[in-house]
Order: sequence, then C-alpha cells, then structure tokens
Amino acid sequence: MSRQQDPSLPEPPSDPAELEAFPRYRLEPQAPLFRVVLRQRQPWWFGSDGSGRFDLRPPSGTCYTSSDPLSALLEVIGPDRLGGAVSTRFLAERRLCRLSVPEARELADLGSRRAAGFGITHEIHTLVPYRLPQLWAARLAEAGAEGVRYFLRHDPAARAGFALFGPAGLREDWPAEPGEEIGPELEDRLEAECGVSVLEVPGARELVWVDDPS
Repeated sequence: MSRQQDPSLPEPPSDPAELEAFPRYRLEPQAPLFRVVLRQRQPWWFGSDGSGRFDLRPPSGTCYTSSDPLSALLEVIGPDRLGGAVSTRFLAERRLCRLSVPEARELADLGSRRAAGFGITHEIHTLVPYRLPQLWAARLAEAGAEGVRYFLRHDPAARAGFALFGPAGLREDWPAEPGEEIGPELEDRLEAECGVSVLEVPGARELVWVDDPS
C-alpha cells in the first residue's frame, strides 16, 4: 500500500467559531524573543505581502520571532547556507535583536497535540507554498488568536517560533533594544551545533582569473 503524497493538512473551517476551543499558548512579556534583521531595519515589522508562512492580509500583518537566537539565525540563512557554509559578509549585514512583547498575548498553539483534533498536521510548519498556512492564520485570527506558536522550518531541532498578529507595518511603540552584531559566540554555535561554517568570500579584486583553455 502506497502512502498518499498529497498534503494531509486540510483547509480551516469556514466558521471561525469552530476554532474558539483551539489550544492556546500564553506568551508572557518575560519570555525572551529573538529576530535577525538587516542592520538598518527595525525588528517589529508586521509583514502582509504574503512572503511569510503566516502572513495576514492588509490591514493586518505578522511579525516572526524565535525562542532561541541560533534558531532565529537559521531561519534567515536557511535558503543561503549552500554547501554547509555562510559568508561573513552575509552575517555582517545583519543584527540580532532581543525582544519581548509589551503585554501577554494569547496565541494559537500549532505545536500542541490537541491541535490534531482540529485537523492540524506537522505540515503546517513546513508546507510550501504558504497558501494553507496563511488560510489557517487568517481563520485563527478571526477566532481571536493574537498569533501562533509553531515550529521553525529551518531548524531541525524544531525549536518554537512565535508569529505575532497586529496592524501591518512597523510598530515603533513596541520596546526594542539596539540590535547587536552576530559575534563569535553565535558563529561558534552555528558551526558546533549545526555544522554550518562561516567563511570569508573573496572580493572581485582578490580573484585570479584563468583563461579558458578551450
């Protein structure tokens, strides 16, 4: 007997009231959150262009954070760690932000086994394209969720991420410390725990051009 190869994650119910008993996770202000952003960017950005797994449509948006700094870094370099390496330039252009929500938020817990009773499968954390996860995010928001707790796609250890719902765009009224450089400690963890090396990429002037012998 062959396994079905289509996703087993269904579309969410059309009536948000059917999700009012969906398992919840309370995210407290004491919980440390992490996000890696370009050095000129501010961290509390709620995207709504559909490029994120749980993006809500305007005028709402979604901000993605991690429970662990290394996981936050893996999410950013996920598509770029070709050959098990990332360039020093890539990291130098980014900053690690340490964050916390200003007040407690009630999130839909996509990592709870009780979510299986509503049709959730682990595919919601990894499925591409994002059509189904975004449908679930929209319906859960309509049911009163202020975000979702989920498992990060690019961290094999399945660390928790927190996708927070709010008005689309930048939230300048939310507290945020200045971002810090991605230093040796996190680079060492990246290599020791993930097997991803940080390498210098030579500039054009440092390259030696060889004529094509043909």
